[in-house]
Formats: sequence, structure tokens, C-alpha cells
Amino acid sequence: MNTYNSPLGGSRTHDLGWSLGCPLTVLWLCSLISQIFKSTLSTTTIFSDNQSAIVLAKDHQYHAWTKHIDIKYHFIQWIIEEGKIWLIYCPTKDMIANIFTKTLSSAKVKHFTNELGLVTV
Repeated sequence: MNTYNSPLGGSRTHDLGWSLGCPLTVLWLCSLISQIFKSTLSTTTIFSDNQSAIVLAKDHQYHAWTKHIDIKYHFIQWIIEEGKIWLIYCPTKDMIANIFTKTLSSAKVKHFTNELGLVTV
């Protein structure tokens, strides 16, 4: 199973639209890797701290506050139904990708370094 940590946050609709763009990037990268290495990748897991984006991506109901979200939103619902990606909630404090995107305490850096399987030499 492939994993992509998405350090996304916020629950506003403009953040939501940006968060929904992440699966498109993941699909493109999987396609590129498949073409280069002549292999087929299984479902890719995306960890996100944006609960609103996850709920909206899995919810098929119309909401007045989401009427401006374009066709990309419907495509993402479709790829989730097809099993190409799997969205999982991960709290911000547990997001391993934060080691690359945020200023962290020494303890957090050591913890995430171990989670990534990196060792000091």
C-alpha cells in the first residue's frame, strides 16, 4: 500500500478546495511511477488533518456552502469510490510530514525521524 502524508489544515471552503487537489497530485505521481517502472500500484492512502475535506469527499449530498466547488470535487468522489485512493484522518500533532514543513521541537523531530526509519550516523 502506498502512503502520502498530506500536511493540510483548515476547514474553510477555500482550504477545502485546495485539500481536494492533493488526490489529483497523488494520482499523477502514481501514474508516473507506474509508467517508469512498468508496475501497477495498489490503493494509495492519504493522511490529512482536514476533517471537512474528508467528509466532503465521501459525502454525496449537496450543501449550499459547497456549490462553488467545481468538477474536480466530483472526480475525487469517483476515485474514492473506485478505490484508487483512501482518505484517513490524522491529527496535526501526529502528521509525520510536519518534519518537512513545520518548525518542531527537538523531541518531535526525533520522534518523526524514528517513524520515518532514519538513523543518525
